[in-house]
Amino acid sequence: MAKLFNKIRKELINKGNFFKYSKYAIGEIVLVVVGILIALSINNWNETRIIRNWEQQFLNDLLNEMRINNTQLTEVIEFQSFKKEATSQLLELLENQKEEQKELIDSLYYIMISGNRTFFPTSGVYHSGLSSGKLENIQNDELKYAIMNLYDHYFLRLIYNGEVFDERVEKIAWERRLYFDKKHKKIRSFEDINNLDVYTHVEFLNTQNEIYVDLAKTNLEQMEILFNQIKEEIR
Repeated sequence: MAKLFNKIRKELINKGNFFKYSKYAIGEIVLVVVGILIALSINNWNETRIIRNWEQQFLNDLLNEMRINNTQLTEVIEFQSFKKEATSQLLELLENQKEEQKELIDSLYYIMISGNRTFFPTSGVYHSGLSSGKLENIQNDELKYAIMNLYDHYFLRLIYNGEVFDERVEKIAWERRLYFDKKHKKIRSFEDINNLDVYTHVEFLNTQNEIYVDLAKTNLEQMEILFNQIKEEIR
């Protein structure tokens, strides 16, 4: 193509037809400019296609990550709700102490202290998009900010609350050695039930448990809302 243009250009110059040569030169410039614009357009289209493909893949991967978190958080809520029921019942028994209920008090107390499950979300997909700066490629700003709000606000607040909860549970585990027989899984004696620490510990865990479960349920609701937003965006 370049040889053909050079040949035409030389013929016009040799014939001394300046007017035709000028028209030809302008036409050649126009063709070059059009070619550049087409190339840029194709390049932009290709970059846009790559970004859109990344966005679709990211949102699909995020849905899978959220499914894992949904399952984990649901299990944590079920576990803590079960403990909440036991702790609430235990508080009532401690307020109206009856020696014949000592065995039930021991049983409920043991349920209350048997482990503490809190939520630590899987977040590899989200943080990969965030650290690479590609999160900005999400076209829907409302969706983008909803994703960031779930991971950087709701999840972080629940994690922090869970860490405080875990720390307090560990502290109580150390303090209760004075009145709880770990080997036989019971409060040492009925008289020990009158220990102020027993009631204080149970009351604190009951309150903290209630706060944690409410916060966890809020997280679960926000996750469901975002889940539906993402599925709608993918469609």
